[in-house]
Amino acid sequence: ETLAVFCRERDLPWAVVPAQTLDGTRISSTHIRGLLETGKMAEATRFLGHPHCIAGQVVRGRGLGHTIGIPTANLVLPEGVICPQYGVYACKAVLEGQEYLAVTNIGTRPTVGGSHITVEPWILDFAEDIYGKPITLLFYEYLRPEQKFDSLEDLKAEIEKNAAQTRKILEKI
Repeated sequence: ETLAVFCRERDLPWAVVPAQTLDGTRISSTHIRGLLETGKMAEATRFLGHPHCIAGQVVRGRGLGHTIGIPTANLVLPEGVICPQYGVYACKAVLEGQEYLAVTNIGTRPTVGGSHITVEPWILDFAEDIYGKPITLLFYEYLRPEQKFDSLEDLKAEIEKNAAQTRKILEKI
C-alpha cells in the first residue's frame, strides 16, 4: 500500500506481482542471498533465471599470479553486491563482448597472507593486458572452499586441477 501511494503521488506506473514459487519454494531475495552465501550457485541460477554476476574494472594486484604462471584479473568486490561463499568457482568471464572460461577465487588469499576480500579470476587460454578494462564474471559452480596451501607450488597444482574441472563443467554450457 505504501508503494502504491508513493507511485500514485508521483504519477509512476506500478503493479502488484503475486508471489512466485519454484519447486514449492517462494522466490525471494532472502532465499537467493542465502544460496549465494553458501556457494549453491546452480540452485541460485535456477531462482535468478541467470548466473550470479559480478562486474567491475580490472585492477592491479600484487602480481603473484604472474610469478606462478597463473595471472589473475583482480576485481574489487563492488559495494552492495552479495559476496558468494569464500572459495573457488567455475565461471565465465565476459570481456569486450567475448566469453572466456575462468577459475575464480573469492576470499582473502590465505596462502599469500591476504587480509581483504578479493575477486580473482584466472581467465583460461587468455594472455592480454586488461588492466582498467571492464569485466563481468558469471558464476556457475562452487568448486571448493578457499584454503591455505603449504607452498605456491601446491596452490598452483590445485588451481590447475580447478581449471580442468571448470573446462569439464562449462563445456556443455
